[in-house]
Amino acid sequence: MKTNTFRTKCNRLLERCMRLFTLSGIAFVVTACYGCPYAEYDVEGYVYDENGNMLENMQVVVRTFDQEWDYPDTVYTNVDGHYHAVHSLTSTGGDCMEVIVHDTTGVYASDSTHISSGKMKVKDQDSWSTYYSMRQDFKLKKK
Repeated sequence: MKTNTFRTKCNRLLERCMRLFTLSGIAFVVTACYGCPYAEYDVEGYVYDENGNMLENMQVVVRTFDQEWDYPDTVYTNVDGHYHAVHSLTSTGGDCMEVIVHDTTGVYASDSTHISSGKMKVKDQDSWSTYYSMRQDFKLKKK
């Protein structure tokens, strides 16, 4: 009698484990096959001084926030003071990125701004992906 009760409990435990792993496997297959919604952020702009002169070789760091992970990227302004950064994320809510400009010469103070997806213009969209763009200029002041 005790052996049958023990076997029954073991069988129930084994059945529950198999159900759990089967459901986990199905969830994994669905995510692996179809992925997550995708968003691409295209941020560009100009960096200039208080007199309107374009600043070359300024460091522009774009930090993105995707499910509490930080993915920084660094670009530099060209001879015309222009920068351009493109990021891909699987989250589009709230404050999605911060753009920080650092002076590489030590003459100007740094500047930054937070950008939310609500402030960005939708360039293109389909049933699974959204492509945002935004222009953000910076006017740096001397230290």
